[in-house]
Amino acid sequence: MPPTTVVLILLSAAASLGSQEPQFPRETPVVAVYRRTQKAVVNLSGEQTVSRRVWPQFDWPPAFEAWGPRVQRQVAILGSGFVVHEDGFLVTNAHVVENIPRIKAVFSDGREFQARIISVDTSKDLAVLKIDADGKLPFIEFGRSDDLLIGETVIAIGNPYGYANTVTSGVVSAVGRDIHVAEGFWLRDLIQTDASINPGNSGGPLLNVNGQLIGVTTAIRAEAQNIGFAIPVDLLIDNVGQMLMPEKLRRVRLGLTIGRMTNAGAFRGLIVNGVSKGSPADEKKLAAGDLILEIDGHKPHSIVDFYVRMMDKEVGQPIRLSYVRPQERSARSRTVELAMLPRPLPDGRVLAQAYFQMEVSELTAAIARQFSFASAYPILIVTGVEAGGGAAQAGIKPGDLILQVNATTPHDLRELATELEKVAAGDKVDLKILRITVGQFGQMERRFQVRLEARPRHGSL
Repeated sequence: MPPTTVVLILLSAAASLGSQEPQFPRETPVVAVYRRTQKAVVNLSGEQTVSRRVWPQFDWPPAFEAWGPRVQRQVAILGSGFVVHEDGFLVTNAHVVENIPRIKAVFSDGREFQARIISVDTSKDLAVLKIDADGKLPFIEFGRSDDLLIGETVIAIGNPYGYANTVTSGVVSAVGRDIHVAEGFWLRDLIQTDASINPGNSGGPLLNVNGQLIGVTTAIRAEAQNIGFAIPVDLLIDNVGQMLMPEKLRRVRLGLTIGRMTNAGAFRGLIVNGVSKGSPADEKKLAAGDLILEIDGHKPHSIVDFYVRMMDKEVGQPIRLSYVRPQERSARSRTVELAMLPRPLPDGRVLAQAYFQMEVSELTAAIARQFSFASAYPILIVTGVEAGGGAAQAGIKPGDLILQVNATTPHDLRELATELEKVAAGDKVDLKILRITVGQFGQMERRFQVRLEARPRHGSL
C-alpha cells in the first residue's frame, strides 16, 4: 500500500474518533444569568469635588484644620446600579452617589440617562435613583437571602475600574458578616462571597443561579483576595419600603408599611407589615398581616410596585386596594378605597424645646442685636436652655449657632422642623455648633459637635 494511502486512512480514522467525542453545553447557569439580567445593570459615573490642603505635610493643629491654603479638584466616581422597576427606578449604594451633583447611568446597549436621587439611607449604604426613559425597562427580580446555602453559586455584574458590564462568579462564602467601614460606622449581617468584587462594582447586583437578586455588592477588603461583601436582599426590601414611603418623600399621610410578596393559600400579594394608628389606612380597617392583591386594578410584582404607584397619587385622590386577610377562617378578597391626607409641618421651636429643652430662633436683626451679632443671617441660634435639660447637659449655651442637624444644614425653623420630625423619642441627634466669643485677643470661633438624645418630657408633645 502506497505511503500516501496509509496517511489518508490514519487521518480519516482520527477524524472519525474526534467526531465521537462528547459535546458539553457551553451555556452554563452563569452564562444564562448574565444574558437574562445584564440589560438591567447600569454603570454609574459622576464627578465629586474634593478639597485638600496645599501643604498636607504640615501638621496643622486640630483647631485650625480648616485654615491654610486649599485646592479643589474634580475626582471621577465610578459605580454600578440595577433597575428594580420597569418605570426606571434603580438601586445602588449610598456612597456611590453621595455628594455627586450629576449622575450618569449607562446601559449595556450604550443608552445614557441622567439619574436623580429619590431617597438615600446612608446607615444601610443604600440609595434609590430614577431615570426617565422612553418605554419600559428590563428589571431584576427580587429573590430572598434568608435561605442562602454556603457554597452555592453566585454571580456579580458591575463596572470594576470602569470596565463596563463585567461578570464574575463565585460562591457564598459566609453569611451574617459585620464589617467596620469607618469610624463609628458598621455594615452588618452581610453576605460574604469569593466572587471578584473590585472598586466600581459597588452598588451592582449579586445574583443566584436563577437570576434573582440576593444582594447588593457594597464593600471589599483591600488587603485580602477573594473576599467581597453584599447587602442581603431581605435587608434591601425592608429598607426600600421605608425609603419610598409617601410620608418619607412628601408631606402626606397614608399609614401603610408594606413588605415583600407573600403566598397565603391560593392568594399571592404584598404583605402589610404595619398600619399607623389614626391614619387613612387604619380608618379603613386595614391591618398588619393583610395581603394586598391589586392596586387600582393592577397586580403588584414587588414591593417597589406599590410605592411607585403611590408617587403618582395626589392628596385626596382615591387609591383602590384589593386585599385579603389570610388569618380568617374563610379568607375572601375585599376592596377598599382610601386617600392620602396632607401632613402639616410641625413647629421647629416646639420640637427643639420638647426633645432637647432648648429655645431656638432664626437669627433675625432683633435677635442679632440681642446677642451682639453685626447683622441678621440665615442661620439658627440657641436663645435659651433649660437647666438640667439635654442641651444644657451637653454644654450648649445661649448664643450658640446651629450649623448642622444630623448632617443637614437648617437655615430656618421650617427646615429644622423638617429634620426633627424624623426623630422619635430615644433617637440620637448630632448637632454641629459654632460658638463665637469676644475676649482679650479679639473674636474667637469654636466649632464642636454634640450628640443629644431626644427625651420629650410628659405632655411636651
